[in-house]
Amino acid sequence: MIVPVDKTNLYEAAAVHAAAWRESHRAFCTPAFVEAHTTERQAAYLQRKLDAKSRLFLLIEEKPIGVVSVTENLIEDLYVLPEEQGKGYGTKLLRYAIGVCPGTPVLWILENNARARRLYERLGFAETGNRHSVPNGLDEIEFSLQTPCMETERLILDRIKETDKKDYFNNISHDKKVLETFVCRYAESLEDFDFSTYLGRDDLFAIRLKETGKLIGIILYFDEKDGACEIGYGIGSTHRGNGYTTEAVRRFLTYLFNEKGMQTVTASYFTGNDASRRVMEKCGMTYQRFSPQEFEYLGEPHDLTYYAIDREDFDNPTH
Repeated sequence: MIVPVDKTNLYEAAAVHAAAWRESHRAFCTPAFVEAHTTERQAAYLQRKLDAKSRLFLLIEEKPIGVVSVTENLIEDLYVLPEEQGKGYGTKLLRYAIGVCPGTPVLWILENNARARRLYERLGFAETGNRHSVPNGLDEIEFSLQTPCMETERLILDRIKETDKKDYFNNISHDKKVLETFVCRYAESLEDFDFSTYLGRDDLFAIRLKETGKLIGIILYFDEKDGACEIGYGIGSTHRGNGYTTEAVRRFLTYLFNEKGMQTVTASYFTGNDASRRVMEKCGMTYQRFSPQEFEYLGEPHDLTYYAIDREDFDNPTH
């Protein structure tokens, strides 16, 4: 669970920040300077950030274990308790922070922080070329997120943002017609809808109407291995029958083949879902195999039918 930091949990966030900061700076700062970064000192620092209108977030998994701050599009103060590192918590916080940024996210790292560099590059950040010097003879390097943005005649496909929560709820997680065939956890109310798991992911994209910018559906890829992946997609039931899904899938296949370098893309549907089958066929995908009772969903086993397309067939479509 990721929650905003305010006066009620500021000290908990500061304790995480202090412990992680000390551990990450021991190798190149004096012992006295490191130990001076107490919980009390970091609480004052975080309070100054809140006063300056930065947004702080605390990751809690039975106990507070991570913190991050966002100021407009600048992501800072990403720290996870030393004993909790290497478990994916930093990735979870970073993805959340990406989703909170209104524009292109940027961040700075010390040039000797190889671990942070690997994390940021894996999630799509790249050096901008901007640097500045800091004490101890080190440079800080600026990174910017290389955000895919795909357009069609009527649609935009891009990353999920914090402001998409209501549209995601209405068109996916609370739309029972969609959830009959699209696998997703049902959300009863907007207030109880945990949206944090969808924010900032690099494998999940909003399908938006270009005219309004509103999210009407989602599309994603998964099980990436050896140049192959599977895709899934869902469109709000009130937006069906307009050809939006086919338009989005075609553009997404172009992205996967031309930008992600995929060689084969597969998709599956609950057998009997003819609408999804027609989308796959219109996009040039062909029947691959039938898998009886492969997947249990909503307490019932479902047959799956798989379709697939190779890069060379997509480059020279016959449909």
